[in-house]
Amino acid sequence: MQMLKKIVRFNSLLFIGAALVLVASLFWYGATPKQNLVEANSLSSSPDYFITQVKVKEFDINGMLVETLNAQQTLHYITKSKTLLEFPSVERHSISGSWSAKADKGVIDDGSNDILLTNNARATKKYLQSDDIKLTADSVHYLDKDQSLTSQGNATLISVQGETSASTITTYINSEEVFMTGSVRGKYETIH
Repeated sequence: MQMLKKIVRFNSLLFIGAALVLVASLFWYGATPKQNLVEANSLSSSPDYFITQVKVKEFDINGMLVETLNAQQTLHYITKSKTLLEFPSVERHSISGSWSAKADKGVIDDGSNDILLTNNARATKKYLQSDDIKLTADSVHYLDKDQSLTSQGNATLISVQGETSASTITTYINSEEVFMTGSVRGKYETIH
């Protein structure tokens, strides 16, 4: 009989111990904060939509090609009203010539034809009546309103005459005007 009491007591202790472990586990599970699959701050910095392998062509009213835009990827943010471009390249044609540009990154504001190219930006301006010029800079900003390319940060203009660097170099698409501001330096070689 004594043995039976010990077995019943042991089983009761075992049952009570298991119940305590179960209650503690349920309490711990209920106290653990619920987590979303995606963190809120991750969602706030996520694009509203993205497109890969972008190839866009714009034509004028007569069917002539005006602009070509290619990018590995575009990321659009509605709240910022911006589209970010990865590895963009742009070609724009006009009556007096054309220009093309490439960079590692780019930005287009919604409702604008302007484009800011950053990170290893380089542009080539092709004239009908004179030699091409090349621009390299930290950023190249095309402003559609005044048809200009403005290069800033390590800006260098390369032409057949030589190289000129300045803080800012602005060239206009429909003219051969080039404006340089800041510390302007040139390196030219004469041909014998």
